[in-house]
Amino acid sequence: MTNAIAGKRHRRAMGLPQGVGWCVPLPGYLLNSPAWLAMSPKCRKFIDALMAEHADQGGLENGNLMAPYNWLQARGMRRADILSAVIEAKALGIVDFTRGARSYGSRMAPSRYRLTWLGTPDGLAPTHEWKSIKTDVEAVIRVKNAFERLKLERSIKRANRAEHAAKRESRAA
Repeated sequence: MTNAIAGKRHRRAMGLPQGVGWCVPLPGYLLNSPAWLAMSPKCRKFIDALMAEHADQGGLENGNLMAPYNWLQARGMRRADILSAVIEAKALGIVDFTRGARSYGSRMAPSRYRLTWLGTPDGLAPTHEWKSIKTDVEAVIRVKNAFERLKLERSIKRANRAEHAAKRESRAA
């Protein structure tokens, strides 16, 4: 009988403190992975914010986590760094996201995020994209390539805007 009591006491001592809310598990193999170790401080702040949101939602909204820019700013991120942190987290395979639609008025659809080491409530198992990164060099290359794609995407959009502006001017003249 004393063994059962000692076991219960031991489990209670090793467990999480009572009344602290929901917790987000971080496996040791993730914490020691090249993807996790290659994260910049701004990316780490973004991941921390998503984990806080996941905990606030009781662990039931992974895949549907939202992190508005104003909320991230209140958590200490610079507004100019948020997109690069999201791109970096995606490139490292730690976060997957569905980009929201930017609109005006009441038709705004925010981006939705999923922590890849956790499953989703609708039954999607953890995808662990970060496991495909085997070395520190590969992690750096992936992040660099992601930023290059973003730069290319922005230059294409800039060229399209200039083309449309030129068409409008020619029609007005």
